[in-house]
Amino acid sequence: MQALIVPGGLLILAGSFIVAWFTGVRRLYLILLAGSYGMLAVGFCAMMLRGLLPDAFILPVANGLFIATQIGLAEALLQRRGKSFGIAVNMAVFLITFAIYCYFLFFGSTFERTLAINVALFLIMFVTMLRFWIRRDDTIHDKLIFWTIVALGLAHSVRSIGIFYSVDIVDPNSIFWQFMQVYILLLAMVLALEVLASHFVESLDRLNTLRDRDKLTGVLNREGFDRAVGGFYTDRSATLVAMTLLDLDNFKVTNDTLGHPAGDMVLRAFGEILRRETRATDVIGRIGGDEFAIFSVGLDRQGACVMAERIRNHLSQRWFSDAGMDFEATCSIGVATARSQEGYEALYRMADNALYGAKRLGRNRVVAEGAPSTVVRETSILAGC
Repeated sequence: MQALIVPGGLLILAGSFIVAWFTGVRRLYLILLAGSYGMLAVGFCAMMLRGLLPDAFILPVANGLFIATQIGLAEALLQRRGKSFGIAVNMAVFLITFAIYCYFLFFGSTFERTLAINVALFLIMFVTMLRFWIRRDDTIHDKLIFWTIVALGLAHSVRSIGIFYSVDIVDPNSIFWQFMQVYILLLAMVLALEVLASHFVESLDRLNTLRDRDKLTGVLNREGFDRAVGGFYTDRSATLVAMTLLDLDNFKVTNDTLGHPAGDMVLRAFGEILRRETRATDVIGRIGGDEFAIFSVGLDRQGACVMAERIRNHLSQRWFSDAGMDFEATCSIGVATARSQEGYEALYRMADNALYGAKRLGRNRVVAEGAPSTVVRETSILAGC
């Protein structure tokens, strides 16, 4: 059976390295994963040489590799989680565990040696499980990985408890021992495949995010915004939605007189304001050079106007400085609300008309399509809100 284990370990090793070197992201934890399965494969190869070489040489090498595999696998999983035991702790754990094993190898019985290494491997997985502890908002991949770790820990427990039942269980040629070896290897392979699958999904999500994100402002670009809004209209109906269109006032003048670095400074700041002053569920996009849009679900006209005025006020009170020159920036905002069954085009057209109205009335203001003429809110006049 062990002859079947080595090729599987080597295939996982090769696949892990391929993913590590060709995806180009988060290489450290993938290389740790690949290295762990590489040591596992070498360890099983060493065990297959028993009988050809003395046990005093083979057993320390093979079991040292098994201990290093467990520690490396635990560290790889924690690296994926953004946590780590650190090099010093991992080295200390390895040296202590390996020293205990070697002590029982030369001065203890087979029972004591087997029990010691199984308990040590169980403790490593148990501490890893605690640090990896699953949360309610974790992805399905994290949940699968967590419960596979639990299954690995239980496998070590069963093997250790079985030793008390019968000393013959520690015989490598026993059916129970070989079954547990294959079972643990299969779980390890499943764990590797789960980690690699999660890596593929995360890499695709990251690529989609980069594709849809405007690098300068941090909000969605036009394509990403259209995809996000289009997805909503595909799945829902009869829902109150709001569209807020925002246009930086005289932005071309800023670029022409102060230069593009000053314009980029304003765009970055405006993107930051938009992200800060909107809800987590709002879709924010840069749909043109100095034109932005916010799509909000479940927000009525009054709520949309309050949000728009907050953005307008925040920008108008902010001063910028470039090349020793101070300047300010303002924006005009158009707001429209409708039921989603009226369609995206109608909503956008109403918001665009409201934005045109804000510019026509003198810029630096908020106008809502189809609302009452004027409402005074604090010291600002929101024409049409």
